[in-house]
Amino acid sequence: MGKFNLNKQALGPQKNSGPGSDGENPFNRKRIKDRGINWEEAYGEKSDDLKKKFDEEIGPTSYMRWEGHDYTTDGDYFIVVGPAITQEDKKMYFAGIKRLPDDPNKTVYSPSGEYFNNIQGAFSHASDKWGVEMPKGSPRYTTDHLRDIEIPRHVKG
Repeated sequence: MGKFNLNKQALGPQKNSGPGSDGENPFNRKRIKDRGINWEEAYGEKSDDLKKKFDEEIGPTSYMRWEGHDYTTDGDYFIVVGPAITQEDKKMYFAGIKRLPDDPNKTVYSPSGEYFNNIQGAFSHASDKWGVEMPKGSPRYTTDHLRDIEIPRHVKG
């Protein structure tokens, strides 16, 4: 009695299951960079204010945001590179990505990504990982440029 029958098929990922499944094994999907997404610079209500603020206080290309449509998952994504506050309340540069909800009235949460000591590292990460084109001639901003800048609390990665 204390024994039970384990169905071996129940272990591990199943075909036609998991997020974004289209009948393929989700582990065989292409990286976002390789999906042919056309990234275009785009800002919304909140991000337009941040763009203006950081461009004035730090300089041009200190905050950038792109949007693109992924036809392999039929989803819209956005990428952001710019100043942010870490969970440890440090000011750093951030590069992150987030899928936009299908319902435009739903809340958009913070993107996931990584923090960097300089904006060149953040741009390089976004380019290498997601295929965003790095801005030409971008100044080499470092965390020193963020020292006297107020970064709103909602700008977290």
